[in-house]
Order: sequence, then structure tokens, then C-alpha cells
Amino acid sequence: MGTTPEVNGNNVADEETLGGSIHFGTAEAVEYVRSLTDVGAMTRLLHECIAHQRAVDVELDELLSQRTDLDRHLLQLQRSSDVRELDLAQSRVGNALLRIDAIVERANSLEGVHRALEAEDYESASRYVQTFLQIDAQYKDSGSDQLQRDRLLAAKKQLEGIVHSTLHPAGCGGGGIAVVCWILEESDCNEVKNGV
Repeated sequence: MGTTPEVNGNNVADEETLGGSIHFGTAEAVEYVRSLTDVGAMTRLLHECIAHQRAVDVELDELLSQRTDLDRHLLQLQRSSDVRELDLAQSRVGNALLRIDAIVERANSLEGVHRALEAEDYESASRYVQTFLQIDAQYKDSGSDQLQRDRLLAAKKQLEGIVHSTLHPAGCGGGGIAVVCWILEESDCNEVKNGV
């Protein structure tokens, strides 16, 4: 068997070895324990091992007591993250619904302007033009609506032609004619601002 350092001719572990240089759980500590032959050194080492085990148990208990708090905090973070994701998804859905409403309203405005022109209701036609242009300005990023835009601009030019040739010479004196003139002038200003 292995030997331990001798003190005064006795085969015992020295104070340095027992005083903290043993790191329990390592291969060197196991080898050192196997090499012990002195009962006193073994007893002291056993007491140190028990004290170390108790210290490890206390540290483990402290760590385990934090687990509940950490689990609760993690759950709150997950819930918070889920709520943020749900809010973001809800916002996206809301924006999509607004956009769908705008697309429907825009299509209705285009239909309305053509019906109003056929019925010679120029005031309604001008309001449909204004509504369409406001929606178009708000959702300008969708290029797939160019056909609708072109159709509306053609209807607007037709309405302007009617107003300028038929109604305007009489003057935009009052009533519905004044509203049509104002709406067409306002939409022209907005188109210049928006680059239409």
C-alpha cells in the first residue's frame, strides 16, 4: 500500500495535507485516501469529509431554495414575452383589418364615382373621388392598385371636365356646385402634395 508522510516516525498525514489541500471528489483525493494507513489521519479526514459534505448540503439547499423563485421569474418572463407576442400579433391583425376595410372602401368609392357620374350626381361623385384619394394617400405602398387608381383618375378628369365646361362657366356660386368645385380643387392640391 501507499504511505503517508511520516511525522516523528509515525505514519500520519501532515497538517498541510489535511488543512485544505485535499479537494474532495478528485482522483487525487481518492488516491490519497487509499494510501492512508494511520487511523488517526483517517478519522481526521473522515471528519473533514463530513464537514465538507455538510457545507455542500447547505449550499445545495440554498441553490434549491432559489429554484422556486427562479422558476416563478422565468414563468413571468415567458408570460410577458407571450403577451408581447400576442399584442404584436393583435396589432398586425388590426392593421390588416384596417387595410382590408380601406381596400373595400376604395373599391366602393370607385364604383360610387361611376354610378354618380351616370346619375349626373356630381356632388356625390366628387365626394367619392375625395374618399378614394384620401385612402390612396394613406395606403400608397400597394402597387397592385394601379388599375383602380388609373380608373379613378380617368373618372376624376371626366368629372373635372363636366364641372369646368358645364357648371363652372355659371360660376361656383353656391349649393352642391360649390362643394364639387371645392372638393376637386382640394383633391388637386392633395395630388400635388402626394405626387399623384
